[in-house]
Amino acid sequence: MRWKVIFLAFLVAGLLVPPAYSAGESAMERPGYLFVEAPGTVAEIVGIGSYATPVGLVLKPGNYTIRIPGNVTVAARVSVVAETATIIRVNPEEIEEAVSGEGIVSVRAIFNESANYSREKLNPPFNPLQKITGCGFGSLHINISRPVPMALVERGEEEVYLIPNGTFVHLGDSEGKPCIDYVETYGGSIHAESVRNATYLVPWARLEITSVPKDLTFYINGGHNIYIFYTPMGIYVPAIPHDVYNATAVGYYGTIRIPVIHRLDTHVVGIAENHYLIESVVKVAPNETYHINVDMEKVKSALTVEREAVRAVPLEVDSEPGNASTVVTDGVLRVFATTPATLFLPPGNYTVIASRDNLSARESVVLTESASAFLKLSPANATLHVVTYPGNATVLLNGEEVKAKNLTLSPGCYNITVEAPGYLTKSVEVILAPNESKTVEVSLEENPSVEDPEITISPPSGGSDDMKSGEMTETDEKDTPGDTQTPPAPPVDDVPGPPGRDSGSLWAKLAILAGVVAAVYLVLRVRR
Repeated sequence: MRWKVIFLAFLVAGLLVPPAYSAGESAMERPGYLFVEAPGTVAEIVGIGSYATPVGLVLKPGNYTIRIPGNVTVAARVSVVAETATIIRVNPEEIEEAVSGEGIVSVRAIFNESANYSREKLNPPFNPLQKITGCGFGSLHINISRPVPMALVERGEEEVYLIPNGTFVHLGDSEGKPCIDYVETYGGSIHAESVRNATYLVPWARLEITSVPKDLTFYINGGHNIYIFYTPMGIYVPAIPHDVYNATAVGYYGTIRIPVIHRLDTHVVGIAENHYLIESVVKVAPNETYHINVDMEKVKSALTVEREAVRAVPLEVDSEPGNASTVVTDGVLRVFATTPATLFLPPGNYTVIASRDNLSARESVVLTESASAFLKLSPANATLHVVTYPGNATVLLNGEEVKAKNLTLSPGCYNITVEAPGYLTKSVEVILAPNESKTVEVSLEENPSVEDPEITISPPSGGSDDMKSGEMTETDEKDTPGDTQTPPAPPVDDVPGPPGRDSGSLWAKLAILAGVVAAVYLVLRVRR
């Protein structure tokens, strides 16, 4: 009988005691590695930090957004996989050469490996666009919300117009007489009313869009819904050079007054293939024609994502006193931790820098198999000299403005942000070792004359056949209509955290335990 009691005791202990692991060890058991190779640029890993490239980071597996600003702004959304190096290689100059045309203010190259920007094609793509005679026009179900509500109308394959809400437009002639309408758009549907004596008519510019190869998906101002367009594509867009106030026309029920028609002379032309989306911000003038071409083959060769398996070995790092901020780097790859910590890194030569308050220490480690580093912290400082172009730029150290550009600091990792009116803000990470003196030069680029719309890297949405996976953006500040190309999505901190105790699994164990105890009890009664 005694052995049966012992058996039951062990059974209860085995079911109720949780697995023996620490949250910290579990979080670092199988890290992934993210490398960005874009020499001469600064890469922002959203939610993590900004780093001069080339750079590598040891990260928890999950999804991350990488942004590289410049003449061509690059945004990439990739997944980091355990025990694997995800390598992003970018050549912004080659991307810039792959996009050509008139009126281009800025270019954005977007890569999202969890999205497919080329949706299933309609056949024929225009379904079809038929020539419309008289003063009528056809309405294409497409909803555009930014920069103002707009919709598409057509009078034939060569006469597709992007119509802003609440405007007077002229879309053709009937028997030599002008056909002028007051147009309102409602989430893709259109109300039009014939008017006369209009004091202002929307002027048009024409966009001729081509690509290599042909038949790539085409977007205008992010709009994408039921009708899908492909290159080559021609479209008339508003070219309103300034705000217009109190425009009037006479309609069927009397005078129609529009308090303000806002300036609208920039448009976003998007050309997409699979994971790639190239957006050109184009500034237009009335009665002008603009040709935009994207060589997608060049873009794909200038923005690549590769993966390689990584053999990682443990490095134990500790310090006296403990709880010190630590950075371990081989010059490219780096990992941040707090002592004591066990890190998993590829073999190589590493520098370990630990700091706490005004104490710090530095040690070199050759990592071939498992190794350890113990750092005894002592008083030490480092100096940082920041050189900015322009010279009057504001310098922020870890988000706080500093007046001097010659700084005496404790060793460790710092974020330097430089900003100036009329220039694009730039941030860069700096690692200072004990007794090190370092000079950092930060050159700002002039801000384009037209502010870029918010960069997004989400797949198209709005139809019942939308891609459901990978909907993501760089910010989650506000929601946008679901039928545009840019729905909001969770920020980067949605990566999985360390495993914990699951209350559901505990209840399951209790249920199993109850069943086992009941079965053993019945067996014992039968044996009696």
